Amino acid sequence: MGDGMRQGVARQALTAGAVVTGLTLGATGNYGDADRSPSAIVPPSRAFGIWGPIYAGSLAYAAYQAMPRRRADHVLGRLALPATLGYLGAGLWSRAQGTRAFLPLVGVTWASAMAAYALTARDTPEERKWAEATEGPFGGGIGSWAATGDSGSTGDSGGTDEAGRTGAPDAAGDGSRGDRGNRGGRDGWRWAVREPLAGFAGWLTLASAISVLDGTVDGPAAADPQRRWAVPALAVTGAVATAVTAVGPRSISYPATLVWGLAGTAVQQRRHTATAVTAGALAAVVAGVAALRNRRRATR
Repeated sequence: MGDGMRQGVARQALTAGAVVTGLTLGATGNYGDADRSPSAIVPPSRAFGIWGPIYAGSLAYAAYQAMPRRRADHVLGRLALPATLGYLGAGLWSRAQGTRAFLPLVGVTWASAMAAYALTARDTPEERKWAEATEGPFGGGIGSWAATGDSGSTGDSGGTDEAGRTGAPDAAGDGSRGDRGNRGGRDGWRWAVREPLAGFAGWLTLASAISVLDGTVDGPAAADPQRRWAVPALAVTGAVATAVTAVGPRSISYPATLVWGLAGTAVQQRRHTATAVTAGALAAVVAGVAALRNRRRATR
């Protein structure tokens, strides 16, 4: 086994271990009862059931990236470090509450999760050249990026374009060629890598806002300051979510988790009109931007 192969095996093992460890720590952490939380922007406890699909997708990602033919995958190699930091950070989240390390941990965890999600769209010229030198969807690593004659008229294919050129760049501009020499390969990459990491990053976007507000406005008399800062905190969260939905890698999971969480906040905080209306409006905006972007993609 060569050095490159050993590095690939080590990367796969570390990534899978980090995902499983982070999920295990997170599942056994004590986060308290959201329904009784003094937080002004937390959704109800039942909203946290979203972790079920997130856990399932994350385990699918861990298994997918650990497959032998993904060992030399350039994109999976790039996103391995931020994904590792994101999952481990999320696992340590509840255990760091009340310590000086809490807010830095929240920042590093969220930034890492967002970086991993962003990197699922990477499609550099070097990666395309390397991919096109391999054969078929099972050639190895991101060799399944190689053109296999899939029609380029759909706007997100790396196959033959309308002019008959092979290996044409991704017209959709979202990196959907990666691991996608054919439609089945693209779907595999999407549902085993991009969507799990998108959902994870989406939920952490709202969770980070909740944690920052709780970590900076805390104590027995925190209710009034929490209320004062609730709308600005939601506004920042909504702005980030809208921007990422508009320009980030295309996914269903990122906007869906934000809409789910913000709608939950609106329901939970319905007695506080300004907070509830802000959360509900932001959920509608994120959903609208996601729908508009998907519609534009369908009409290309």
